[in-house]
Amino acid sequence: EFNNIFNLTGCLTIIDSKIDNLNLTASNFNCEDTVNFIRSTGNLNTIKITDSKSDALDADFSNLYINNLVISNSLNDCADFSYGNHKLKFAKLSNCGDKALSIGEKTNANIDNIIISYSSTGIAVKDGSEVLINNSSISNTELCISSYNKKQEFYGGKLNILNFECLESQSRINKDKYSSITIK
Repeated sequence: EFNNIFNLTGCLTIIDSKIDNLNLTASNFNCEDTVNFIRSTGNLNTIKITDSKSDALDADFSNLYINNLVISNSLNDCADFSYGNHKLKFAKLSNCGDKALSIGEKTNANIDNIIISYSSTGIAVKDGSEVLINNSSISNTELCISSYNKKQEFYGGKLNILNFECLESQSRINKDKYSSITIK
């Protein structure tokens, strides 16, 4: 159980900040979120997170450009984005206990290249979020991609992928009637 008198969920919480060319490495943390960005903007050069006891990266109400995101061995989500606008140049997410990439609550995201392996769900887009992925390679997951409505105050998710690879996974695609997935 995670208890915190300030109601902050990150071992490292960056709140109301302007970020410029940040490099960040974190390993073996035992918080609800290893790194949590709240209402922050800017660009991050590299984020590397390993061995998280829950979520590795959580970004809420933020607008971030991440050049290089590498996360492995998270017991819950590897990367979770909510209520924001994000651009990921390259992401490699592996051994995620739940979702490798979770994007929800009216988030807009653009991802150039993403590689996902050994996770429960590869990519989940939900609750009014819109995501464009240029190149994706997902392998060894229970489910490669998903788009759905989870919370009643939102509508479904929209996921557009230009180059999609789903290998050695139990299921390729799951979406509900409120959501869309387009693969070109």
